Amino acid sequence: MNTTIQTKLRAAIYCLCAAASMNALGAASAADTPPTRRVSYADLDISKPAGAKVLYRRIDAAAHQVCVFDARMDPGIAQRQRACIKQAIDNAVKSVNSAALTELHAASVIHLASQ
Repeated sequence: MNTTIQTKLRAAIYCLCAAASMNALGAASAADTPPTRRVSYADLDISKPAGAKVLYRRIDAAAHQVCVFDARMDPGIAQRQRACIKQAIDNAVKSVNSAALTELHAASVIHLASQ
């Protein structure tokens, strides 16, 4: 994959994870820097299902690391945390714009909804 495209996609993933975190936190002051997590996939061929699966696991792990909130502050935090994780993954998958990754994500969402 072209290095320039990979760099732009990584930047988009960072921004989307940060945006998801800010949405889940509610009103954050302008001075607060949202948490971000770097998701690297330069070592993967994401056009193939195996590479897309590894990237999806990395995106999922990053979303879970970025979307961590203190439950002591808000008893309803679990719902906001799940929404943050879902939004971060959705946005990252969209920004990568890989057919194999999108297909994997769609199958994962359908699987979760049927449980």
